[in-house]
Amino acid sequence: MEANHKFNYAMKPDWAGMWEKGIKEAWADNMVIKHGSINGAWDHSAGGYDADLEYSNRRDLVGKITVSQPETILDIGAGAGVFAIPLARVSKKIFAIEPSKEMLNILQKKAKKEGLANIISLRKKWEDASSAELMKQNHGKFDVVLSSHSLYYITDLHRSFQKMNDICKGYVYLFTGCSGYTRDSAYEKLYLALHKKPLPPYPDYSSLYMVLREIGIQPDVEMIEAKVKKPVKSVEEVVDKWREYLNVKELSGDQKDAVREYLAGKIKEENGKLCHTYQYKNALIYWKVEQDAGGAAT
Repeated sequence: MEANHKFNYAMKPDWAGMWEKGIKEAWADNMVIKHGSINGAWDHSAGGYDADLEYSNRRDLVGKITVSQPETILDIGAGAGVFAIPLARVSKKIFAIEPSKEMLNILQKKAKKEGLANIISLRKKWEDASSAELMKQNHGKFDVVLSSHSLYYITDLHRSFQKMNDICKGYVYLFTGCSGYTRDSAYEKLYLALHKKPLPPYPDYSSLYMVLREIGIQPDVEMIEAKVKKPVKSVEEVVDKWREYLNVKELSGDQKDAVREYLAGKIKEENGKLCHTYQYKNALIYWKVEQDAGGAAT
């Protein structure tokens, strides 16, 4: 859609500031406290996070990205390759930007196992990658620019979105959570029991939409039903995962009871096996980049 290259901060409230502050208060600050940095946190949890995604329906969204048959794709915050790997099977070249060393290690191992030589890995933050550098490596603009659940850790959203728009000649796709205003009351109760404080508010995808509107981009939005069905050995196995998440040696009796209560109805037996099943809403924000006669994004 249309972009005017001029940042308009006249519109209030401060949508970008609300998003960044909300994410930090909701969980990013805790990640830094526990692991020293956001990258350190993802290095620590890369293997477990990738394993959990094996049981989600996130890969089913690849078809939405390939509908325009893109040859070159830039995957921002590519993680362990949940999109990069399947996209590399059907596209000419994938550029995967990811600041976490361990995430990239997993991605590269997967690519090697499948014999995929068309993934170029760039270990750096999106903010540190210049438009000129990226387009030089790609020999021009990308057919698709993708960011899947990495916007939580990207700063300077106005310029970040403008850069995505400027280096793309096709579509930009942004996947993000959208449960800020559809909170799970059962999870709120669990959070209070575990942390001894209310679940902090965090911004909705609408903040991102409004930042895009402030720079002249008018994106489309589609709601996505995210689903997870993960086999588990027992309820206690999942309870222990919460202990690991809280980074404590032992949960109190009340905390264990709160987790078990929360899991009631979410862990069911299917075909003789226990499965932890849950779902939540995601948002897909996307737009087609408009080009002028000279090929520049407008």
